Amino acid sequence: MVELITVMVLIGVLAAFALPRLMGDSTTGAALFGDQVASALRMAQKSAVARRRTVCVTMTATTLTLRVRTAVGNGPCDVQLQGITDGLYDSKEAGIVMSGAPPLLLFRPDGTIDDGNGVRLGRVDIAIKGANAIRRTITLDGGTGYVH
Repeated sequence: MVELITVMVLIGVLAAFALPRLMGDSTTGAALFGDQVASALRMAQKSAVARRRTVCVTMTATTLTLRVRTAVGNGPCDVQLQGITDGLYDSKEAGIVMSGAPPLLLFRPDGTIDDGNGVRLGRVDIAIKGANAIRRTITLDGGTGYVH
């Protein structure tokens, strides 16, 4: 009798966790990618303020790259943030993408965000999509640099 209950519990656990994963449910992967994107954007904002240097975030549908501008004023963002490697914040699953993100964000030392052309951003909503549905929305406030 104990063996039967144990087998039933194991089948229940597999049905709850493994089966949706095998059937292509991307909810967990999209949530993870959304958390990574939000974490990267917060890291960029905090690093810009702490280092008093502009941090450039280059974005595609599946990748994020963070770089620091070492020169004062304008110039290239040519140095990786310490401890942040390329590919760290990339989407690892097919079909999980972000949309609505500008291709370039500049996090300024004063806490603001602009679009790379000197135009301060207002509110920017970045949608994280999985299985053709929005799974999470990340909002940036260009005036304060707040990521939520």
